[in-house]
Amino acid sequence: MKCLFVDGEAGAAGDMFLAALIDLGVSPARLSEAMAPALPDGFQLAVEPVSIHGIAAKKLRITLPPGGAHRRLSDVVSLLAKTDCAPSVQERAKAIFRRLAEAEARIHNATPEEVRFHEIGADDAILDVLGAAWGLAELGVEKVYCAPLVLGSGVGQSAHGPIHYPAPAVMEILRGRPIRHVTGLGETTTPTGAAILAEVAEFTEEVLFTPARIGYGAGTRTLPDRPNLLRATIGTSADIFETDRMWVGASDIDNTRPEVFEWLSERLRAVGAVDITLTDVAMKKGRPGVRVEVLCTGSGRAAAAAVLLSETASLGVRWTPVVRTKLPRHIETVTTAWGPIRVKVAELPDGGRRAVPEYDDCRAVAAQNGVPLITVFETVNQLYMNQGNDTSEE
Repeated sequence: MKCLFVDGEAGAAGDMFLAALIDLGVSPARLSEAMAPALPDGFQLAVEPVSIHGIAAKKLRITLPPGGAHRRLSDVVSLLAKTDCAPSVQERAKAIFRRLAEAEARIHNATPEEVRFHEIGADDAILDVLGAAWGLAELGVEKVYCAPLVLGSGVGQSAHGPIHYPAPAVMEILRGRPIRHVTGLGETTTPTGAAILAEVAEFTEEVLFTPARIGYGAGTRTLPDRPNLLRATIGTSADIFETDRMWVGASDIDNTRPEVFEWLSERLRAVGAVDITLTDVAMKKGRPGVRVEVLCTGSGRAAAAAVLLSETASLGVRWTPVVRTKLPRHIETVTTAWGPIRVKVAELPDGGRRAVPEYDDCRAVAAQNGVPLITVFETVNQLYMNQGNDTSEE
């Protein structure tokens, strides 16, 4: 598998990421040609070789017409659709912009469509975002990893007046992902850079792969204690598994009615818990109890803890960070006589596939049509196999 590892020791900006991809081999001429339809007023993209603390890198210089428009999300999506880029490239670019719009909307108490991209500069952002999506496809990158991004501190100016760094949009976008705060660096990670990496990358430092080429994208500022470079290393990995950082919360409960635990599990899932396990345990003084373990993301810990502590007699939750190894998976849809039903498809190490019909879809179909649930599962499995795929239930 061809993968890319991004080192954010100096943070990340959209132009730095794109410059690093160009340093890895993306053609600036082909890139400009691919992006031209998205900016009908024109632009000039120049790539300058630079040396930062003795390290050869690439720096982007983008020239745009004066008075660039401040567009809404729907305007940007329409412009992206005008390009000849592959549908997967367009969809990735649209998803990045949605992240930006949703973050700005939360900050300004608005809807994503009401947000105008004045904070990030629409024309610059279109080039950075579409260029990043196109460049990854051009390089044939199948998986992107990113080390925890460095976020500086300080005060800067925005369209609304002074703001603290990291910018509010950066913090919104990077919720649930590992970051490192460093005092006194100012703005190191921009909203565009954060959104690109939040959409395309898995944040981890535990990557096993063989480096092949290294590219450096230069920023515009001089940092006091480190080169202002974004390093991107392209290589190959034989490991098809995906990993992510999760948290396990555990609470031992000995004085809660048994009927509560079904309700508790539903409430935990409603706030985003990935998995819930109930185990009988022997507690102090020989009292029988139940250990509740909940698996969730970092951003979901507070909500899960609130449910555990309000819905049971527990007085506390123990949290342990874990690394989860998982099979790559995606969702496909099978057309049935009852309507479309989703199927979760996992890629196995031997190249095969494991397909499992989505329980909620099957349950809804069974209830609405008076069909046994097992019949729905078996029918979906058979239809999926008839499409030429291998399937087995977990």
